[in-house]
Amino acid sequence: MQKCSLITVLSLSVLMLAGYTTTYTMTTRTGEIIETQGKPEVDTATGMTKYADVYGYHRVMKTSEIVQTTEGASKLDW
Repeated sequence: MQKCSLITVLSLSVLMLAGYTTTYTMTTRTGEIIETQGKPEVDTATGMTKYADVYGYHRVMKTSEIVQTTEGASKLDW
């Protein structure tokens, strides 16, 4: 019985931790504020930045258009 309880608790802990994500906010030259899921990835070879928006869609934009990127809070994202 203890073994089953331990497995259940560990499984729930892993599932809860897997749902956490850190949000980032990017500000563009035009003043647009874009909130992302996870850290945006900069590809120096192409000069583009890849990110996932708040709805989970993967987007790409020119790195030169981004003025500032700030890290936000971690949140539970089911």
